[in-house]
Amino acid sequence: MNLKEIFDKQRLYFKEDKTLDVNFRIKNLNKLKNVIKENEEIIFQALEKDLGKSNFEAYATEVSFVYEEINHFIKNLKKWTRPQRVRTPIVHFPSKGKILYQPLGQTLIISPWNYPFQLTMVPLVG
Repeated sequence: MNLKEIFDKQRLYFKEDKTLDVNFRIKNLNKLKNVIKENEEIIFQALEKDLGKSNFEAYATEVSFVYEEINHFIKNLKKWTRPQRVRTPIVHFPSKGKILYQPLGQTLIISPWNYPFQLTMVPLVG
């Protein structure tokens, strides 16, 4: 499958609105954490091969940050995504306004070379 096909499939999936559900997003954050945990050794080997990082350094500077970010999002996502009431201008009386926090679609993550795992995965969590 080429990059355009992957992109198109992702766009179609997003349009199904499954990602709007906060519980769906939390479930997928837990899945991500489990996949990282299951593949920690492979991640450590890649970081050692590419950057010469020991397992301790790889965990301390890369993987642990990702775990912390995932846990922080899981803990707070429901609170962060609650609709927020806002005042509306008098010209719109008697309407009510609110801000809905929802995913907006696809994004491209480009990370630098010095902390490749952490600086790719942390934005992905968000």
